Amino acid sequence: MDAGTETYNIFFDAKINAIVMEWVGYSTSIQFKEGTELMLYNLIKYKAAKVLADIKDMVLIGQEDQEWLHSDFLPRAIQSGFKTIALVRPDHYFNKVAVESISYKVDREKININIFDNLSEAKVWLSNIA
Repeated sequence: MDAGTETYNIFFDAKINAIVMEWVGYSTSIQFKEGTELMLYNLIKYKAAKVLADIKDMVLIGQEDQEWLHSDFLPRAIQSGFKTIALVRPDHYFNKVAVESISYKVDREKININIFDNLSEAKVWLSNIA
């Protein structure tokens, strides 16, 4: 079930064997959780372990959503096979700070996380991960 809204587009990319999340603009907490849950749904559906998160144009991940991501979502995603994520660095300052905060808290033994300046670098890196 690939899907999109005005703030996100979630789909499976067979070329890199990963779920792709494209985020644009400001998303409400509900939209953020819907899109993130949709990513997990597709991760399970396609038996994928990798995610490409293009958050270059995403405005902000709020504090409550950061906490939900860390304490609720990530443990479930890891249990479902989520192992690797490539993030395209956000342009918006406050989202850069949020992403750095989230990635700092991630257990690097459970999730391989890398942040890139552009989409093509992220895709190349993901393509080389088993």
